[in-house]
Amino acid sequence: MVWRTIGLIGKLICLPSLERRNSMIDLHGRNINKLRISLTEVCNMACTYCVTSLSDHKRVPDELKTEQMLRLVRMLKDYAGIEKVRLTGGEPLLYPNLITIVSGIHEMGITSIGMTTNGQLLARKAKDLAEAGLKNVNFSLDSLDPENFKRMGRVGKLHKTLEGIDACLKYGLSVKVNMVVMKGENDDEIVKMLEYGVVHGVEIRYLELMGMGPLHKNGDQKLVSMEEILEQISAKYDVQLVSSESDSTSIRYWVPGGYFGIIPNNSAPFCSTCSRLRLTSNGQLIGCLSNPSRVSVSHLLEQNDPEDALQKLVKKSISYKQDVTFTGSSLVMSKVGG
Repeated sequence: MVWRTIGLIGKLICLPSLERRNSMIDLHGRNINKLRISLTEVCNMACTYCVTSLSDHKRVPDELKTEQMLRLVRMLKDYAGIEKVRLTGGEPLLYPNLITIVSGIHEMGITSIGMTTNGQLLARKAKDLAEAGLKNVNFSLDSLDPENFKRMGRVGKLHKTLEGIDACLKYGLSVKVNMVVMKGENDDEIVKMLEYGVVHGVEIRYLELMGMGPLHKNGDQKLVSMEEILEQISAKYDVQLVSSESDSTSIRYWVPGGYFGIIPNNSAPFCSTCSRLRLTSNGQLIGCLSNPSRVSVSHLLEQNDPEDALQKLVKKSISYKQDVTFTGSSLVMSKVGG
């Protein structure tokens, strides 16, 4: 089932209207206005679907300084129409100047600032992040069983992530929980995770496994489909489809007491409405997860008038976008902004 449709246009253009003068429209008619920033490739967990071991997470030697990253974000806002930012990694909470990054982006006039995190270090930082301008947090949480949590993440403690969720709710941050569902590993916790979400007032989002990184060639062996997820939940609860944003990756549902979503990369691909651009920690753009091609923009930091050059490079990056479905990639998600 696919509920999203979009008209195609014949060429890549930069909209001329005053309101969206610098908006970037890709080859398939999509307005690319969301930026995901991998602040660092370092992470304090090593989830089995992401990397082969904790040692795979290494800081790149040319990681941008905070002021450089902020300047690139400013350029992408002013010259390429970026309106929403999500901070990722690696683990963004390991980035030493995270508060400065959040406040700096907020001061640019970008009010939609989110973060994706494993939450291990968030409890003591939630208040400062909220005050700096952070609006929402997506938690990676694959199991509510302490032993299974550690097995799937290789390191980390469940209670720390749960404490991070509680802290975010306390300080008014919007919270969603992302659960990557894997056959034989945590698919028996689908309903349990939903019930946790209902009790705590957070939306659970079930992610179909993506064939990336270490699972590039064999991800299907562990895939739990949208149909299988819905079957488990529907066996216990009344489930109703509800509307979502036109460019949302998630198909949303209502159950008594709350909502949940499914990000059905395989069952109902959402590529046709993708509005995302990725920026790596060393200043490279990635337009599509199906295409490992990177377009460097860090050299533009040395230019006094980078507008035209930046727009050309953004157009090049988003020209790699797929029109229908994710085709698999050797890209490691923690390196490109999960």
